[in-house]
Amino acid sequence: MTDQELLDFNAHGFIPGPNESEEAFLGRVEQIKGKEALPKAHWEWPRLQLKELFDFEPDSLSAYYSNKKLAPWQGAVCWIGEDNVPTLQLREGFKKGSYLKLYSRGEILAHESAHAARSAFDEPKFEEFFAYATAPRKWIRVLGPLFQRSWEPWILLITLASGFFFEFGWLLTAGWLLAAFLRLICGHICLSNAFAQIMGKVKDIKKARSVLFRLTDEEIKQLSKGKWSEGDQTLRWRLIKLYLGE
Repeated sequence: MTDQELLDFNAHGFIPGPNESEEAFLGRVEQIKGKEALPKAHWEWPRLQLKELFDFEPDSLSAYYSNKKLAPWQGAVCWIGEDNVPTLQLREGFKKGSYLKLYSRGEILAHESAHAARSAFDEPKFEEFFAYATAPRKWIRVLGPLFQRSWEPWILLITLASGFFFEFGWLLTAGWLLAAFLRLICGHICLSNAFAQIMGKVKDIKKARSVLFRLTDEEIKQLSKGKWSEGDQTLRWRLIKLYLGE
């Protein structure tokens, strides 16, 4: 694969994962392409937002409307199937453009498309930070990544419910929220420090965000301490070095 081909794939949201071979990457791309997707008009805002933030425009993602298997607080989900092939599921309420007047369809598509672009990554620590970075409202960008995994809100609900029966239940809730907020603050600080390190090299905000988006959790943590990875010979690091001008 030439550098230009790699950049072309990247521009459409096909980003190689850590240690993903060229064969596996191309196979994943072929499985994603050509699947039934939402009308192009639904993607107009998400594509502009993601292009500005992370330098890719999704145009081949499979997506559908259904409430099945969604938790009560979930407006949508990005399912990662076999061979890391993503599929987006949105609540049926988004067919009209928004759901309960809380989130627009464009916001949800941008959020889940960020997950889809990193479908070959298994890096949960900063995943929600990247996805919520697509939100137009600042308070959502800041507080949205409070929960990192889909099952974590259940812990909050269970500890809240236990407070009605056991005195220590409220303490469990307070402790869980405190730990989650501390993790949230540390995550924002870590990403900010890593971003500053990249800016010191590329001097371009968009390129710096794009590089950060394509790093692993460990690479981000090390970079936040000023320790640059030497990279490797994988497709992902070829792409990163193209952004860095190396």
